[in-house]
Amino acid sequence: MDKKKKLRIVCVCLLAALLIFMSLDILLPRRNDGSTGHAAIMFVHEGRLFPQMDYQQFFSDLDITSYYVIEDSVSREKMKEKVEKISKKNRSVLLLCEGDYALSGLSVAAENSSVSDLILIAPKLDDSAELGEFGAGAPSCRVAIFSTSSKTSDNLYERLSGEDTRFTRGAKADSGAPELYLSADASRYYAKKGSWKDDQIASASVLNSPVMQTYLANYIKNYTLGEKGGSRAPLHTWIVKSVCTILLIATFFLYASTLPMGKKVVPAGEFKEKKGRSIADKYRSRYNHLIALQIFLGLLFVVPSGIFVIRKSDSFRIVLLVWICMSVLTSAFFMLPFIRKIKGRKVRSSRRMWLLHTGFTALLIADIFMLTLLWKGAGFLKPDILLAVALLLSVMLGVAMTMLQLTDAFFGNLTEEPHLILDSVKFSAIRFVPMVIVFVFSIIMRRELCAVQVLILIASLAGASFIRRMIRRGAFGETLSVVLFSCLYWMLF
Repeated sequence: MDKKKKLRIVCVCLLAALLIFMSLDILLPRRNDGSTGHAAIMFVHEGRLFPQMDYQQFFSDLDITSYYVIEDSVSREKMKEKVEKISKKNRSVLLLCEGDYALSGLSVAAENSSVSDLILIAPKLDDSAELGEFGAGAPSCRVAIFSTSSKTSDNLYERLSGEDTRFTRGAKADSGAPELYLSADASRYYAKKGSWKDDQIASASVLNSPVMQTYLANYIKNYTLGEKGGSRAPLHTWIVKSVCTILLIATFFLYASTLPMGKKVVPAGEFKEKKGRSIADKYRSRYNHLIALQIFLGLLFVVPSGIFVIRKSDSFRIVLLVWICMSVLTSAFFMLPFIRKIKGRKVRSSRRMWLLHTGFTALLIADIFMLTLLWKGAGFLKPDILLAVALLLSVMLGVAMTMLQLTDAFFGNLTEEPHLILDSVKFSAIRFVPMVIVFVFSIIMRRELCAVQVLILIASLAGASFIRRMIRRGAFGETLSVVLFSCLYWMLF
């Protein structure tokens, strides 16, 4: 091994270790004791796009105990019970409500004196919503609104503060900062930035915006805690996440440059059956039938996905993830008769430095896992049935991919088309056809958030497939690529 390759390997190991250290540095030192006596309760709908780790970080930095209720529908009574339960342990409660939880939050804040601040994030109110009791004096606690520019938020602030937003411009620190409104008695606060017609995207943009997170942290620090200055916790969190992402990409490509030549297949000659066509012709014919089967199955999976999109249910995403597993699994069993043909025929693979590549693949999995925690939040690892399903599907996916790689490695040589199934353009395209159809359907049905989620899913799976192909090139690559792709697939849940 030359000096340049040794230097690259050393750099790869150092960068991988640095990534894990940086991730642990921001994930571990969270406090949730709340010695200040304040507690924050967040009610949000969308757990998939809610950056729980970001909020845990800056609430910890402010020394505030934080609780999270991430459910699609929480009744006003349940919200009231939760607030009363938490208020018994703490001096005051900060109630944060996203979307159409705003109306319930207003009612609970008006009834419970322990609520010191009500923070509404992209509030959504139906046209029939009854707001007769709410105004400048009700609720009596401080009320802050963080939202994109919308008629609902403007009208709500005007009602609660008695001040105008149509003919009065709010204050802005700079062109990229939100527009701020503050009532004369400083009991009503309104920050708005950007504009989205879709309510779900508006909520997701406010919750995930580092600028809005910073202004929210500053509001709590200055008005609730009565401290001067700004909080740097949201900015620090986003810097670490961005740097870790860039380092991970750089580390992977640096590692790819150290991979040795790919495996070689033992020549098998024509390898004809006793009668009829050669096995290579039969394999090619079977592959064409497989493509037709996958098109049919893909169109079947589009139907339940479309129904869930219409219902605004996040389950459409699970259906598409299940489709990926079922696509590979059915392909493997469709080609099962050819597995017997390769019995006893070994595939040569360079095992030089395989221990190093095994170790680095483990580091790569750990880094991606840490990065998943940083972006999605530690809350996504809840012990529910979905995780068990995700683990089972990942194992099934790994078994199926192993079977397909075995057949590809041997019969691809016979047909002079290496990687006939897994990495072929046709098979790769078919896997994404249902997603493209669901994306177009989401646009037609004006479900912009669903369309965004499908795009993220497509990009994630394309990236996972690219990483699998690169790892497969290396020593001991067949096994490592399957393990890595299965882990990435599991993390997508």
